Order: sequence, then structure tokens, then C-alpha cells
Amino acid sequence: MATVVGWCCIVVAGCSGNGQSAAAYFDALNAETEKYDEALTTLRATYGEELETELNALQDRTDFTDTSSVDAYFDQAKEVAIVKTAELFSNSGTELRAFLDELKTMEPPDEFGEVHQDALAAGEALAAAMPLTIESVRSLDALEDLDETLLDTPYSVATQRFGIACQNLEDAAVAAGLDVDISCPLGPAVVAGG
Repeated sequence: MATVVGWCCIVVAGCSGNGQSAAAYFDALNAETEKYDEALTTLRATYGEELETELNALQDRTDFTDTSSVDAYFDQAKEVAIVKTAELFSNSGTELRAFLDELKTMEPPDEFGEVHQDALAAGEALAAAMPLTIESVRSLDALEDLDETLLDTPYSVATQRFGIACQNLEDAAVAAGLDVDISCPLGPAVVAGG
């Protein structure tokens, strides 16, 4: 639910494109969005597996007939969940940056320069929101508070903007008569509690 296409255009005067056809541009764009989406999917799967493994290990070491042991388990489980979730956001930010770096190298045909630039700007805004978001996750009292904590934050707003900008790219392609279905990955998409 996850840029600044325009930085290269602003610096390099004009976004005139490199003679690449619209079809070739969108093929390349779709390849990059799919690659990014696959990276996020892998991160989420790894997160879920590692979190489950660590929580199971904690359970195995817990004496559930002892109140203090149970209390310690819940404290440790909360800490593990928050640490792993912050790590997921951090790794997702790294993948986002790699995705944006690829987009910056692309030179869209003139008619798609504006929407490409807007997608890049939206992505950069999302990337810029990541460090504060990671700190917010680390400071959670409980993972169940994640959704509420992120609501109306720069991360939430930037995620929405990035999704809209990506959809605008697809809409522009369809309006130009191209059969395009762009994958618009947004971010970690963590569901509170795993």
C-alpha cells in the first residue's frame, strides 16, 4: 500500500524522453513494480516465519503454571513482535529506495513525463517518512496499536499518495490505448498481531 520521478527530469532539462516507445516504457515500469512487489512479498513472508519461530521458542521456555513466567513471556513476546515489525519496515524502506533508484533511470515518453514525475515524487515522500515510522513502531506499547499509531501519520498519507500516483500511471496508459496492468505495491502492510 508504496517517489520522485521528476528529480532526474528537473536536473536533466525537460523530460524529453529517449525515443523509447510507450509500450517499452510501460513494460520496463511493470517489470520494476513486479520486482518490488515480489521483494515486499518475500519480506512479509520472512517476517511472519521468523516471528512465529521466535514466539514458539519463547513458549517452549515458558512455564505456564507459573504466573511470573507467563508475565515474562508476554513481555518478551511483545518486545520480539515490535522489534521484528520495525525490522520489516526498515527492510521495506531499503527495497523502496532500490525501486525508486530504478525509476529515476527511466525516461518516459513526453506524454507520460508528468505522471512519471508525480509517481517518483510520491515515492520519495514515502521513503522520507520511513525513518520516523520505524521509530514510531519501536516505541509502541503493543503491536496491536500499530494501525492506530500509523493512522494520519506522514507514512499513512504518503502511502495513499503513492498508491494514487501509481494508479494514475496506469490510467494514463489506458487512456493512451495501452493494455497495461501495473502492480502498485505500497509497503509492509503489516496486520497487527501478525
